[in-house]
Amino acid sequence: MHKAETKNIVRDISNFYDTIFNHPKENVEKEIKTFVREFELNKNGREEASLHKCIVYTQDAPDKYTDGVASLSKKLTGVNEKLQDAKPTFETLLSELTELRQNHQSRSDPYQKERKEFLKGIAKAKKNYEEEMKEREQELVKEYRIVYNLM
Repeated sequence: MHKAETKNIVRDISNFYDTIFNHPKENVEKEIKTFVREFELNKNGREEASLHKCIVYTQDAPDKYTDGVASLSKKLTGVNEKLQDAKPTFETLLSELTELRQNHQSRSDPYQKERKEFLKGIAKAKKNYEEEMKEREQELVKEYRIVYNLM
């Protein structure tokens, strides 16, 4: 009995080896087709189950949500009325705020203009000073070159 089992094992191994290594392209194509077929079968089953769940949810939806929609509608009507009442108040507050901003800007404008002019003057004076220093430096370089060349 042990020899029979060994023969079966050897035969199975040789069949497996022959299948895998002697015809690999055909076997790979068969495996791919089998995989795709199984995937499509499972996919269709999942899609049907998902569609069935959606149908159940949509059939139950009107019963579950009708009361909620009605109460929300009532609350939103009340909110809309409150918004309409509050709108004039906010419009007056907004106009007062813009007026205050304009007044604040008109008060601080002269100082800002003077400060900007002052800063521009300082920047211009600094630029002129730097240019003058560069010119003097160039003159000194020329003088020392002349003195150095004479020595």
